[in-house]
Amino acid sequence: MESSNEPVTSLGNRYTVDREIASGGGGSVYLAHDGVLNRWVAIKRIHGDGGGANIAAAVREATQLASLQHPNIVTIHDFLKSGDDLLVVMEFISGQNIDQLEGPMPVDFFMDFARQCLNALGAAHSAGIVHRDIKAGNIMLARLPSGDFQVKLLDFGLAKAQPEPMLQTMDQSGAVLGSIFTMAPEQFNCLPVDQRTDLYSLGCVFYQALTATRPFQGKTSANVIAAHLQNDFIPLSSLRPDIPLGICTWVERFIACDPSNRPPSASAAANDLVLLPLTPPPALRQVLQSPPPTLPRTSLFNSWRFAFASLGAIAVLSLAIFTLDGNLLFGPQQKKETESKKARDTFTSKERSDIIAMDGKIITIIGTIAQFGEEGPHRFLTFEDSTNRDAMLFFDTNTAEFPKFRLVKFVGQKVHAKGQVSQTDKRLLLRVASMGDVVIAPTETPAPMPE
Repeated sequence: MESSNEPVTSLGNRYTVDREIASGGGGSVYLAHDGVLNRWVAIKRIHGDGGGANIAAAVREATQLASLQHPNIVTIHDFLKSGDDLLVVMEFISGQNIDQLEGPMPVDFFMDFARQCLNALGAAHSAGIVHRDIKAGNIMLARLPSGDFQVKLLDFGLAKAQPEPMLQTMDQSGAVLGSIFTMAPEQFNCLPVDQRTDLYSLGCVFYQALTATRPFQGKTSANVIAAHLQNDFIPLSSLRPDIPLGICTWVERFIACDPSNRPPSASAAANDLVLLPLTPPPALRQVLQSPPPTLPRTSLFNSWRFAFASLGAIAVLSLAIFTLDGNLLFGPQQKKETESKKARDTFTSKERSDIIAMDGKIITIIGTIAQFGEEGPHRFLTFEDSTNRDAMLFFDTNTAEFPKFRLVKFVGQKVHAKGQVSQTDKRLLLRVASMGDVVIAPTETPAPMPE
């Protein structure tokens, strides 16, 4: 069968195609069901060039890639020829790619993300595979059952077998297309490429992950190419002043115009990442301090004179509250007063004055979360009944792990939150020590109707 753009419907008696999920100049990707192993797979159809050179190279590299079996690289299950085309069967990843992120990554999330990307790239480079088409759309974040995430790099090694992408990066109108945003200068200059070319492209993705914008931009493809060649980008620290300067320098080294100024390898870059200081810039190091310890109260009973005076006062009061028949004159009122003085440890989010009175103590607040916010390493959940920038649950990522994707799940939910009451900069905070201290409130069961 000749190379064709017609959609694939089935492959023998094993794979049944459900639908096309992606397409590009080099081919299409389909979601299909593996009838033998009862699982969903992704099938990439790579168009041949008529002479078989692309297909032969793709088969060689798919074979190399299939032997890697790396947790951060998409797994190749099978590959078959269909006329002049190659059909590569790989694991189907459920998640989102970096292009689909709604905003910049927090620093702690990025550190784990970068580490996993470099581990995958290092494994491929060790096997002699250079990707040549790393971009935000080729890096996915897959959700794990534990709630954590796992990086998956797609199309590893397959881009090398496809036609050179340079002419595919612009259409007749000059509009910017494809991976031109992450191509290294040596690719535009038709110079030899190596693993440092992949590092450049990965650096562009790192920059985008931290800023939600591409480092090299322009209205036309010519403008974007010029930005790459002139190394014209906005410093990372200008867009994210909360990021430690060491991380900014580390990322910007990836996108150096001269390959000799980039990290020599993915493993070397990963080693440097571990050694980076994570202290915020001095000008922005506004760490919310813990509330001062409660000062010990001065004892009123530090004098024997006062002790005798107190005994006399107690005797007079004791006589005053009894009637002639020995009954308490204010019995019921005394009982109510005693009950009111019992220590409370649970409050609703509306009880601001009562919560303030518990400054420094561990309490539980019940309320509905209205919004999520961030300030450097600090994250907040605000109750819907609270005033602006007040009555917030406070999470410090320097002391414990508080993933953003877990915290945002509480928005709109009624929760029970346990923590230490604190007031900082006129803000009422509840400092939460661990993720387990915030739980969704159980659904209230309505009382049964009376018969």
